[in-house]
Amino acid sequence: MTEIERVEKLYKLFHDGKIPTLAQHEVHPELDLGSRENYLYFTLPPCINFQRNSPAMWRSALETWNDPKTQYLFFPEKVVKQGLEKVQADLLKHKLALQKNKHVHIWISISKTLHDLYKDDPRELLKIADLDVAKILKLVQKDQKKNFTHLSGPKMTNYWLYILSQYTDVKLKNMEEISIIPDTHVLQCSIQLGIVNEKASSLEVAALWKALLSGSRIAPVQMHPVLWNWSRNGFKPEV
Repeated sequence: MTEIERVEKLYKLFHDGKIPTLAQHEVHPELDLGSRENYLYFTLPPCINFQRNSPAMWRSALETWNDPKTQYLFFPEKVVKQGLEKVQADLLKHKLALQKNKHVHIWISISKTLHDLYKDDPRELLKIADLDVAKILKLVQKDQKKNFTHLSGPKMTNYWLYILSQYTDVKLKNMEEISIIPDTHVLQCSIQLGIVNEKASSLEVAALWKALLSGSRIAPVQMHPVLWNWSRNGFKPEV
């Protein structure tokens, strides 16, 4: 069986319910999918979701949202009016921020960018880029890179677009341009499937998945939940 045949089999097993789906860890308030609030909730936390436990981060995000004293953090127009010390204390309150300097700086910086350039609304950014993944990546990673602290990194931008595609009503064009997110689970699955070796970098993993799936009916980002759950299930069933 070739690599692509194994991947397609794994994809089918997942969608046939043969791979247990573990509890959703991107916990969130029940907001209207198309609302500004929902887009902000799924834009700001992903910017600081690195080198940490992702389920714990999302739990902290929900606690921060549900706390009337800290919910303002999700609204750029309110964040930019607050002093650094207050924003820092409130981001740390429910452990949404773990790094009191770096995480806080990123949160404030992205909030300021959304406030100054995009009417406090991530939907404006997507609209300017015509909802086209290639154009969004170019805007965030190149044209406006200095305004998107950390989010401009290739892994983070693709993760953010993946999250938006899963939890908002956005209809992105050219979804195949969203890279697979090469986290620990994806890397281990890639090794298990013989697609990469243990020394492969994140960029190499993403590039190999894009090449492998080129011309198939599966976009790289569609494999992320498949691989995440397969890894957490001990690579069972075997393919």
